[in-house]
Amino acid sequence: MKAAVSDLGALIIFTDDLEAVVKFYSAIGVPLELEQHGDGPVHYACELGLTHFAVFHGGPGAAPEFRLGGSSFAGFTVNSLEAALGAAKSVKAEVVQQPTEYPWGWRALVKDPDGRVVELFQRPPRA
Repeated sequence: MKAAVSDLGALIIFTDDLEAVVKFYSAIGVPLELEQHGDGPVHYACELGLTHFAVFHGGPGAAPEFRLGGSSFAGFTVNSLEAALGAAKSVKAEVVQQPTEYPWGWRALVKDPDGRVVELFQRPPRA
């Protein structure tokens, strides 16, 4: 039987500035909640559709530069690109790409406090 992936089950990020990163993702609309399981580490997490998203404290380090080997970026579908981009700017996120229209919708790219590029994506209205 050939292996197949049907969904993204989890996206976990690590940061040495938990407060700033949680503030950023919360500002753009990610509904993070404080969690701790048994004697495990305190972290923030939520469910985004079928995907578990979590932010954990990690050691110091920088995210790889955008579009270089080892880098990746998460894309979040938002109800309002204008509102999400404004919220990102309010927490001092760097805008990498201003809102741009594509056949599949509008998107902007911003950097989170660790320098990870994050896509904010708004689908076009359904006809």
